[in-house]
Amino acid sequence: MGLGAIVVVGAELESIGSTVPQEIDPLILEPLACIDVLGRSMLERTIERLARAGVEVISVLVPLEKAHTVPLISTSFENVSIQVVAEMNLAVTQKLRDFSRDGVEHTFLMSASLYTETDLLDLFYFHREARQNATRALDSESPLSLWVVETAKTNAQLEDLLAPGTASYFIRDYVIHLKEARDLRRLVGDSLRGRCAMRPSGAEQKPGIWVDEGAEIHRRARVVAPAYIGREAKVMEDTLITRCSNIERGCCIDYGTVIEDSSVLANTHIGIWLDVCHSVASGNKLMNLTRNVTLEIADRSVMRTNASGRDESRVNSFDFYETQTGNSDLNNAGQKIEPRTPKAWQFGAN
Repeated sequence: MGLGAIVVVGAELESIGSTVPQEIDPLILEPLACIDVLGRSMLERTIERLARAGVEVISVLVPLEKAHTVPLISTSFENVSIQVVAEMNLAVTQKLRDFSRDGVEHTFLMSASLYTETDLLDLFYFHREARQNATRALDSESPLSLWVVETAKTNAQLEDLLAPGTASYFIRDYVIHLKEARDLRRLVGDSLRGRCAMRPSGAEQKPGIWVDEGAEIHRRARVVAPAYIGREAKVMEDTLITRCSNIERGCCIDYGTVIEDSSVLANTHIGIWLDVCHSVASGNKLMNLTRNVTLEIADRSVMRTNASGRDESRVNSFDFYETQTGNSDLNNAGQKIEPRTPKAWQFGAN
């Protein structure tokens, strides 16, 4: 079949080659595809879906300025490489040429922030029957950052290859593009309510309540379905977790606090006797989605980052993708990196 995939992290494919700066979410500086959502990053879930669809080789391209955000990815995936690049347009074009040279005839080109449950093989067969250089997926609202391209047609400019007028494949299945915190909350709610096929990590200990490995829930804490408690998270005495809330790995919800219809992202400590409602919390930042306001909390007793876990995670992630690529483009001179052995597992770093 000769199927490959290029997954772009931290850059919108529609804006490749554009000089217009992209907007940055004031709450989360990392690409949303690289943070844990219900226990796993969207990047890892995307790689898994591509592998299950029979894609033979998967290349993940990360802009240099986003290099530190790449999460650890399960080593069970074969033929997956992660490459840090200085210029995304050139990197995608060069990767397509590499695929063509290696005998890969068709390539999925997609943004890591796009989550869709469509049948990727059906998309491929549609593209092959359309006999076009590229086929773009779209849903009822807009075109999506997902193409199938003829790898051999790499002599054309990438902008021309992805230009409007290519064949279109309509997706009726679940689709969401993680561009901002509000999209993250929508995905969490849809997953916990069973509106999409994505399921949280860990075990469903009670109907609608998922608890991941190593999580500690005090016997006097109350968790109301649907909800998710992440790996190594701590839910202290007299706390209440309710209404589609997710507490990600390494978090601590302190005594008497209520988390309602909210997401607490990895390695975040929420202090005592607080009400966090309709919000997304990350470190010492809180975005209230009802009022559309983002606050940075200076008082560490109210909110803070579990810095040791967060920093160690990034260090280990950096070691990981250096090992995966071996020749990542870390500067315009094409500096090479000698592969290093990943560090041993540590708390909050896996």
